[in-house]
Amino acid sequence: MFSQKSSLTALVVLGLFFSSGIITHAQTKIRVGVFDSRAVAVAYYQSKFFNPQQIFGSLQTKMKAAKEKDDKKEIASIEREGTLRQAVMHEQGFGRGSINNITETVKNKIAQLAKEENLSVVVSKWELVFSGDDVVPVDVTKKIVDFFEPSEKVKSIVEEVIKSEPVKDAYLIED
Repeated sequence: MFSQKSSLTALVVLGLFFSSGIITHAQTKIRVGVFDSRAVAVAYYQSKFFNPQQIFGSLQTKMKAAKEKDDKKEIASIEREGTLRQAVMHEQGFGRGSINNITETVKNKIAQLAKEENLSVVVSKWELVFSGDDVVPVDVTKKIVDFFEPSEKVKSIVEEVIKSEPVKDAYLIED
């Protein structure tokens, strides 16, 4: 029969054998793609993917109809919508505003990028509030910007945006 020493040795060997295939949380590094949402917004709003007529053209059409009817309530509503849309764009391009409406246009490309870069998730760097030692942030800003086929001028603007800090309360910027 086994001695007590042999039994202990057998248990240790079995423990090592069965635990060798287990990857603990401490051994796993999670790759998180991060991007500067301001840079992506600037690239998008200066690209062929953005159609200002779609948004502001319809507002102009509505405004013309409201003015013809002298509908003051509708005119005020349209003016408010225009102001709010501009505030959102300011927050996206200069602040830390969500750009979900923009990333939606290239979500399949972002998914492919995540696969190629072995990323578990891709988020705006402004939304990453905390990351532990097991997280490896990978900056994919320029790769996402490239999805919008920016000109050299836009690439230069993007570089400046990346170097700067976000504007606090950018939605208050007046044109």
